[in-house]
Amino acid sequence: MLNLTRPNKETVYVKIIRLLLAAVFLVVPLIFFTDLTENPFLIQNTLLYVLLALIYGTMAVKFLRSKTIDFTKTFFDLAFFVYVSVCAVTWLSAVSAEPQALRQTMFYNLLDYGTLLLVVALGAYVISKNVAFSGQIESKTNYILLFIVWGSLWFLLPSLHTMLKADNLFARMFDWYAVLLWAAGIWLGVKVLKKVTQENIIVLMFVAVFLACVYGVMQALGLEFLWPFEMSQFATKAFSTFGNPNFLSSAVVMLLPAIAVYFLRASSKKDMLVYGFLTLVYLLYLSFGLARSCWIGAACGFVMMWMFGSLRGLIWKRKARAFLLIVLAGGVLYGSAYFGGSQSPVAARAAEIKQVTPSNITLDVDKDHIFQSLHQRLFMWDVSKEIFLSRPVMGAGLGNFQMAFAQNQAKTLLEHPNLRSLKAQTNAPHNELFFQIAQGGIVGGGLFLFMFMVLFLEVRDFASHKKEGDKKQLLQALFCGILGMLVDNMLNISLHAVVPAFFFWWFVGAEVSGVGKEERTVAITVNPVTKTAALIILALCAAVVVWQGLVLNSFFRGYEGLKAMAAGDTQKAQENLSRALALYPANTEAGLRLGNLYLKEENYAAALKTYEKSAAAAGYYDEIYFNAALAALGTGDEEKAVRYLTQNLKLNPYNLQAYDMLADLIKQNVIYADSENLKLLERGTHLFPYASALWTALGEIYVKREEPEFAKNIYKKGLTADTLDRSLLRGLTRLYKKGEALPPVVAQAKRIQDLHVKTANYWTQPKAVRKALRGNIEAYIEDYPDDTNGPILLAQYFNQAGNDLMSKSVLEGVLAKHPEDLSANLALSTLLYRAEQTDLAKYYLQSALFYYPGNPTAIKRLAALE
Repeated sequence: MLNLTRPNKETVYVKIIRLLLAAVFLVVPLIFFTDLTENPFLIQNTLLYVLLALIYGTMAVKFLRSKTIDFTKTFFDLAFFVYVSVCAVTWLSAVSAEPQALRQTMFYNLLDYGTLLLVVALGAYVISKNVAFSGQIESKTNYILLFIVWGSLWFLLPSLHTMLKADNLFARMFDWYAVLLWAAGIWLGVKVLKKVTQENIIVLMFVAVFLACVYGVMQALGLEFLWPFEMSQFATKAFSTFGNPNFLSSAVVMLLPAIAVYFLRASSKKDMLVYGFLTLVYLLYLSFGLARSCWIGAACGFVMMWMFGSLRGLIWKRKARAFLLIVLAGGVLYGSAYFGGSQSPVAARAAEIKQVTPSNITLDVDKDHIFQSLHQRLFMWDVSKEIFLSRPVMGAGLGNFQMAFAQNQAKTLLEHPNLRSLKAQTNAPHNELFFQIAQGGIVGGGLFLFMFMVLFLEVRDFASHKKEGDKKQLLQALFCGILGMLVDNMLNISLHAVVPAFFFWWFVGAEVSGVGKEERTVAITVNPVTKTAALIILALCAAVVVWQGLVLNSFFRGYEGLKAMAAGDTQKAQENLSRALALYPANTEAGLRLGNLYLKEENYAAALKTYEKSAAAAGYYDEIYFNAALAALGTGDEEKAVRYLTQNLKLNPYNLQAYDMLADLIKQNVIYADSENLKLLERGTHLFPYASALWTALGEIYVKREEPEFAKNIYKKGLTADTLDRSLLRGLTRLYKKGEALPPVVAQAKRIQDLHVKTANYWTQPKAVRKALRGNIEAYIEDYPDDTNGPILLAQYFNQAGNDLMSKSVLEGVLAKHPEDLSANLALSTLLYRAEQTDLAKYYLQSALFYYPGNPTAIKRLAALE
């Protein structure tokens, strides 16, 4: 053991560790310095990393000074450490297989996710398994009540807030009143941890999560008092101090079974009331947090409680108390669902589940019937499957999921074009099993499942023991929380957020040390090898502290730059963003914004340098490549522009502007017309069949390459897609010699183009022509039923003749069969706008932009409507 529970002598190291643990479980979940970075939970991440590093550093110093240290050895250790080791091997395997250009990106990926695994998961597990259970649930409700008073004092922060005048991170963080409150909170936490036991640490978890939940509930009720700005992405949710409502909800899921045991075992009315109140607030927040996956996880956790005979016996023994809690919980959940009437966010969130039916659990869904919550997950799971299939044994490697996702999602998007709006940058697929097999392959995913199978079997064996009491029931409740968290993460990503991940792995460490048949300790003494290991750990702890300081300062500067941009202070924005990128090159948002500022000022050389630096650290970011191409064009470096456009299109197959730019560059200099780029352009014509300029440019490229047959084929396909395009008609006819038989599409195009001219000049045509025009158009439609330009032209005829109803009906018929038709969407939107049906007009303009992003006509008209 680490001798934290009942130390023979209260050494300074034990005091420091107790202080750091109090800060970990109180300050990290409740930190309110959320206006320092754009990411509200980045402060929590940094603080947790630093505190864990300090704990390990203290332990290393203690070992070097005292010459010995004891560690608990458990049945879970081998499986866990083999899993961690294999994760590291998967990264090395991936690095060896990827090109040199991506290795810097993979290094930063390892830093990001590697620290989550090695610092948070490993740190929480190792420390937790060395903290013992006292075997008795003690009454700590007096401390809980003091913490409630302490939490209420934060209401005074807005009026007593002070800030140092210096323009740096420390000055923005420092506040005298907040410092005094944190000091008081940590002091109370140290008092609770007078004996460092699992039971006492769980009480600190109860307190921290309770206060965060209270704040979240207040936010849901519109009683915000701390946040200095609105978090637009969570404006309708109670996100509280965890930065994301799903993360706090996951912490609640883990704690609910344990606090239910504390409530049921309470020996006094005061304890029963306090723990009952905390439970009801947890449930209220779980409802207001709107995280449906957490609702499922919590339900599974409670069902699992009933599966344990010891817990079932406790419930029956206190059935009156349990029934009262169930009734009150039902009232709380019912009240939250109907708070605010039929428009309650909770009721609306629950009602959305009705959109999930057997028929729409598919990726082949119409764009208008996409249920974001469902189809975004299905999309990510399909991409995860592709990642796994590309490297089935070792996976994409530790930390490389985000990069691999960006590289593989194009395949799914191309197979399911209606999902193009779901394109994403994500570090996890909202399903832990898919994440594990994608990142670790069969080996990593198998070891992950094996770990928890070992834990489950040991818990089952533990449950069969006849020994009853606090420890057994609490350990079973902790396991229910672990299970609830894993179920939650079949649809969630909270295991990849540091605070809920830390709680989870702490629970795992507590569980394995508590349910083990024999708790064995391993005494480690100082020798050259262990001393070197301790010094390395100490150096790594110092490196983590320094590195996290750089990361935090980088994101702070990046956010300052963003605010300066919003204020129109370009110079200050550039200064802050430059500092952010210098501190941490993987601060991609800072690099992108800085490059955009340079690009706007036409400082192309500086913009290109900035984009290239960011791309080296984030090789999966397609927007950076596109902007880098723009900057390269500004500097006259066409070769780089072509290369970056190619990279962009590999990651984002639906960037029409990138296809147009690439086609123009290759048309100007066909030296860049290699097979890869030509395939990309041909793919673009397939994805955007009504982008006539792209067909024309590709045809001209083949003409310049002296490949007339390929050019003819391109022109014919393009003209078939859009028979009204005159440039395609001219390009095709030029390739045939005089007297040579022209393809049938030429006559078809000439025929409809002649009809189009007559329709456009309807009122200037002779009466006989006007009379025959409708019949001629209908005859064309009969001859060429697959050409959508025929019905669109007929709709134009009806519009010119003053029959808007028929025109509208014809256009709707075209879009029913061909919703991607650009001309039909634009024409119908114009017709609806004239009929003052603005909402419908917007819909068809948005539909046009969905299929043809960047279309100037649609953008201009939509801007006018809005």
